[in-house]
Amino acid sequence: MAENYPLVEQREYGRPEKRGGILKKRARRTEDDLPRIAAHQVRVFRVGEEYVADHGQLRADDPLVVSASSVTVVDQRAEVPVVVETRIPSAQAGEFTVRVTYFSNVVDPCAVVRDGVTEVEALLLAQLLAVPGLTEDGSDLPIVESASVRSRIDARLTAYHEMRPAEVSGLKVRCGQVEVRTPEEQAAHLTEMEHADLVQEAALRREILGAELALKQEELRSLKAEREARNAHALAMMEEENRQRRDSLISRFRRSSESEEQEHDLTLRAQRNRSTRAEIQEDINLLGTDPLGAAYLAFRSGEISADELSRRLHEAERDRLGRSEEWTREDREYDMRRQAVRREEERWRIERADTQRQLNRVDQREDAAAQRAEDARRWNLEHKDQQLKHEEGRADAQRWERDEREWAQQQLAVRADLYKQGIARGLFDSTGYDPGTLINSVGNVSSSPGRPSRDGEVEAEVQGELNDGSRPADQGTAAAGRDTEDVEDAELDFGGTDQEASLVD
Repeated sequence: MAENYPLVEQREYGRPEKRGGILKKRARRTEDDLPRIAAHQVRVFRVGEEYVADHGQLRADDPLVVSASSVTVVDQRAEVPVVVETRIPSAQAGEFTVRVTYFSNVVDPCAVVRDGVTEVEALLLAQLLAVPGLTEDGSDLPIVESASVRSRIDARLTAYHEMRPAEVSGLKVRCGQVEVRTPEEQAAHLTEMEHADLVQEAALRREILGAELALKQEELRSLKAEREARNAHALAMMEEENRQRRDSLISRFRRSSESEEQEHDLTLRAQRNRSTRAEIQEDINLLGTDPLGAAYLAFRSGEISADELSRRLHEAERDRLGRSEEWTREDREYDMRRQAVRREEERWRIERADTQRQLNRVDQREDAAAQRAEDARRWNLEHKDQQLKHEEGRADAQRWERDEREWAQQQLAVRADLYKQGIARGLFDSTGYDPGTLINSVGNVSSSPGRPSRDGEVEAEVQGELNDGSRPADQGTAAAGRDTEDVEDAELDFGGTDQEASLVD
């Protein structure tokens, strides 16, 4: 028999919540409150004392669903096998095991839910044990006569159910197969069932272990992938840093090598120019303006042939006496070549100096940029420190001013209270001092530290009148120089002993 038959699922509902807009809010349930049903299942709602079957047509906002207190899913499959087992005595030691298979159909799901039919096997077993004479069919036969016992029980149950079919609320039950087993067969069957359970349990355990192994492998793969990603990221960062350093070193090396190479080229050109000038100067010193010497020098270096040398010799001999203009032209050409060599040397010297200055300017700009950045950072730090100190000083000054003002107000309140008590007790009646003037003299006390207030002058005048009975004009100046504690002590001294005692009391 399948588990949870015939009641597959049961849910109890509470009070539905109100959902919707502000003006259209009403009580309703959600789709999650409705259990899903298969094609052979039906939902049964309890509404008050009534039970209503639903084949999946009611929605969550239906009034019937909203007012329902519970819902139950009922299985309506046809011919669901229900196996019932019991034991009957035999003529020998041992008992027969009677195994009866019933086939059940749900005909009234509302009745099944109303009566709470959950243990179909227990109900059918009670009806099986109530069959008259069932337990006596094997008491006169030995244990080996299981076939005869099965025939007896089959006939008895068939006849009994013909007269009184099995009754279960909301179910239609018919008796099917009847089996009678000996203790050995029952033990073998139990062993087989236990083996099947063990095999099933082992298969389930293997599946669980396989799932756990797959989960662990997936976690290991994810950890490995994460570690590889971190390593790849770190490696990429290191490669990028190394590439930047390498590019910086290569750029610096190229600038240095280009500068050295350019300096080397300039040095070689200068040396070549000096060598060329030295050779020309040596040729000039050796040959002078002798064309024959120049011709022999060219012939020896392979620049001209012997015929050309002979021709030049003949021409030199022929023109030696009357060709002064030709000599002048050669001198001009020589001067022009020498000036061209000097200009070339000067040009290379100027280019080398320009290149060196450009390199120096680049280095100076880089140094200046770094120095500006450092100066800006230092200025920002100093500016922040100054702002912080300024704010702290301003906060301290405000606290000091607030404390001074509160202290002055407290002193003013104490003095006013003392004046009121003195006036109330008549301490100023014999002094001739105007109480209105005394009260009006109690003004605001200055909050500036160390600055004398008008209250000091008034206190000095009151003290002088109470002690001497007169109002000297210079008492205000003397009282203004005293500190706060002396003035307060003077205010308490109103002249008479009895009056002072009564004020203290």
